Amino acid sequence: MGKNRRSPLFIIFTTVFIDLIGFGIVIPLIGLYGRHFGADALQLSVLGGIFSLMQFFFAPLWGKVSDRIGRRPVLLISLAGSTVSYLIFGLAPSYSWLLVARAFGGIFAANISTAQAYIADITTPADRAKGMGLIGAAFGIGFTLGPPLGGIASAKLGLAAPGLIAASICGFNLLLALFQLPESYSPEMRGKKSRLKVSLPRLKGELGFLLVTFFFVTFAFSTMEQTFSLLFQSKFNLETGDAGLKTGLILMASGLMGALVQGGLIRKLVPRFGERSLLLVGLSFNAFAMIIFPYVPHYTLYFLAAIPLALGSGLLNPSLAALISKSATSHQQGSTLGLSQGLGSLARAAGPFCGLLTFAIQPEMPYWIAGSISLILLALCMRQLKKG
Repeated sequence: MGKNRRSPLFIIFTTVFIDLIGFGIVIPLIGLYGRHFGADALQLSVLGGIFSLMQFFFAPLWGKVSDRIGRRPVLLISLAGSTVSYLIFGLAPSYSWLLVARAFGGIFAANISTAQAYIADITTPADRAKGMGLIGAAFGIGFTLGPPLGGIASAKLGLAAPGLIAASICGFNLLLALFQLPESYSPEMRGKKSRLKVSLPRLKGELGFLLVTFFFVTFAFSTMEQTFSLLFQSKFNLETGDAGLKTGLILMASGLMGALVQGGLIRKLVPRFGERSLLLVGLSFNAFAMIIFPYVPHYTLYFLAAIPLALGSGLLNPSLAALISKSATSHQQGSTLGLSQGLGSLARAAGPFCGLLTFAIQPEMPYWIAGSISLILLALCMRQLKKG
């Protein structure tokens, strides 16, 4: 019994891990590629936000479909759609085709939420947190490896290479899931769920405040995220491929540090200091890192500047997620998780739009906005969370 339960967990971990490598290959290059095809500030902003906007609208639809037909077919459809989107991205001859690729990818971006539902199906409540932790681990490791791979590919093999490599990885992932991934959601479970009444969480008090905080934390980081490569390109006068490579190396270093914090350090710090204190420390690190980021004088110093950013995110994200979970009742965990994911997708759509638009006005502006939001959230959390 235990062996059968571990096997699907390993397969779903591998599925998400491989998919996030493909995602990480492409994401730092979006602004660079848009500029390469002559996109103006507004077009860059739309290109940066379209994926998450489509995900915001379509992820709930895919969730409902998975409740009716099962998790496996939705995961397979999602992987197939993602493969096609990366292929279009790699072969895109113009800005318009880049936009089509990102929009198409967002429509089929159901992997993470469906994988979480898959884990919920096959784990007991006592093991649920451990199972969900696999998603976070797969996300962190995959996104750490993806950006440098994309940067090296664009610099050494040409601008089409990252998209084609991502499509190949995702296509391999589709075949792996097709032959190895069993269905987790039996007809009996579907019938049982259809008889349950599901209520939406009440967004009052601390839960509402924490969800709003989560939205703005995600918005602040997303405001900067897709401007990193453009910042390096403009500051150090780099070609498109070289800018992608240097961005990927910085993101790899930051991702490794963040993974160390979330994978090990956070376990020792939470029992000693608690999630509320770590949330405040994480916001402080974020604000500091975001404000200084555009003023670092040399590229190699960005590896040092990435440390407070990685520490901030590594402390902030798991602490905030734990506080949100604890503020929701036991029978509203799923709906609260779905709502937070929806807010995250909306923030990841609005953040790049704001960041890429303001970057064209003043390259430092996205970082000022992100840092200011973090400072405001810090002040509000210091006041609000004293009550808890």
